[in-house]
Amino acid sequence: MLQQSTITIENDPWEAYRDIEQYGQARLTNIEVTTTKLCNMRCEHCAVGYMLASSEKPEIPVELLIKRLDEIKHLRAFSITGGEPMLSTKSVKEYVVPLLKYAHERGAKTQINSNLTLPLSRYELIIPYLDVLHISHNWGTADDFIDGGFAMMERKPSREARTKLFEQMKENARILNARGVLVSAETMINKRTLPHLEAIHQEIVDMGCARHEVHPMYPADFASMIEAASLDEIRDGIHRLLDVRDPNVWMLFGTLPFYACSMNEEDLVLHRRLRQEANVSVRNDPDGRSRLNVNIFDGEIIVTDFGDELASLGTIHDTSFNDAYAAWQQTELNKSLSCHCPAVKCLGPNALVKNAYYPDVDFLKQSSRL
Repeated sequence: MLQQSTITIENDPWEAYRDIEQYGQARLTNIEVTTTKLCNMRCEHCAVGYMLASSEKPEIPVELLIKRLDEIKHLRAFSITGGEPMLSTKSVKEYVVPLLKYAHERGAKTQINSNLTLPLSRYELIIPYLDVLHISHNWGTADDFIDGGFAMMERKPSREARTKLFEQMKENARILNARGVLVSAETMINKRTLPHLEAIHQEIVDMGCARHEVHPMYPADFASMIEAASLDEIRDGIHRLLDVRDPNVWMLFGTLPFYACSMNEEDLVLHRRLRQEANVSVRNDPDGRSRLNVNIFDGEIIVTDFGDELASLGTIHDTSFNDAYAAWQQTELNKSLSCHCPAVKCLGPNALVKNAYYPDVDFLKQSSRL
């Protein structure tokens, strides 16, 4: 069993650069499992909304998943996503709990992505094995949640029922944080959230969340109908958040489209500020670097649970995670993204970022200007 250690800003198990520091190269140390297509919400920002369904029939035995996980020598982090993984009690008992328990007992840090709107008793089943509970939080007010969180649902619950879910989410966040689970609330920067970033951050602080994650929204799949922000707007939004943030709350920025090799001086100013701010971190995206995703329906192994650019790497019926990862490393797409700048511990953009903002830039030929 690996030595358990506390998750801190200096010890982020989902940071892909840790593999460079520990092994000298990218390694498969992180697995994400999609355990459900069900969800009690239909958020406007949901990247996997097209896969959501009203019924499902899992086909992959949990024993096969665990067998494949056993083949990974260095499993540092393990995540469960959906849909809403906590919606079906049957799925929670047959997949979520056994998988989290397995990863926890191996010494890997565990995370589940949930909207946190279900009764607390549901979450109590996983607290013994859970390190991080990740929620998407793009709501500065209850009305934002009521409208945006159900924007794509044809037959919506009453506004009163949706308000109760909002209050349930906030109460659950406070309780879980108090019980030692790191509740991490992620906000997507896009045209809709930009005017409300300060209010959203304050709402997250008031909920008692220990971490506020901030990611620009990229036009992928179901969420492609929301207008992405420009680089100037994203940069300005980040400065605004840094100006008002609660310094006691860890602020983590991910999939940022700003790099130390940029020829834009404003990008470098932001980079310097992010590196100097206390209790702020910038995470290299684990997808495709240290992480693969698998689902429990057909066992397909992919680089990320959303985005059309990244093809299937096989299924766990006939492909190990290790072989899938080796195959991914040999693809032209991966090779085109596999830059590494030790000066600033940067692993460059993922496919979504590059396609959205830098389609003609060869990052392999860039170098840090900081």
